[in-house]
Amino acid sequence: MPTVVAFETEGGAVVAADRLVVSNDTVSSKHAERIAAFGDCGGAAVGDPDEFRRELDGKRRGYEVDHGGNPGIEPFTRLATEVAGAVGTDAAVLARDADGRAQVRAVYADGSVIDDSPVALGTGAELAFGRLEAGVPAALDEAETFARELIDGVAERDTRTGEDADVWTLADA
Repeated sequence: MPTVVAFETEGGAVVAADRLVVSNDTVSSKHAERIAAFGDCGGAAVGDPDEFRRELDGKRRGYEVDHGGNPGIEPFTRLATEVAGAVGTDAAVLARDADGRAQVRAVYADGSVIDDSPVALGTGAELAFGRLEAGVPAALDEAETFARELIDGVAERDTRTGEDADVWTLADA
């Protein structure tokens, strides 16, 4: 199971996820793309990232047609929660609120949502939380580097977290 982290900064929000896939204690891929970015909203899923991305993009496109634009954080969280339940995965999602501030949510396969930053999911969550709760950089470019280094640090101690990470940032409007 990979590690996914997301957090808010003074200038936006960041989500990072490693690329390792482990099945039955065997590495089956080091190249999974867990980040799902759709313009002004996105996130990362712990399990089955391809299906999560496809399903979430379909729901987001439907929302866009019905409402004339990308969803904000609350509608996007509802869409992601539906997809997480259908796919059977947990995920971190990012989108802007009505004031243009980038926000983070954790959505779970059981339908629950946590709207508190930071978010850490997967096998390395406990390790990641320690570093996240010690503080994150305020600047978005520094936060991106911090997120990469965080995943790398977790990978040193968690055999199910890979060293290579993808990071996506969403700046405040």
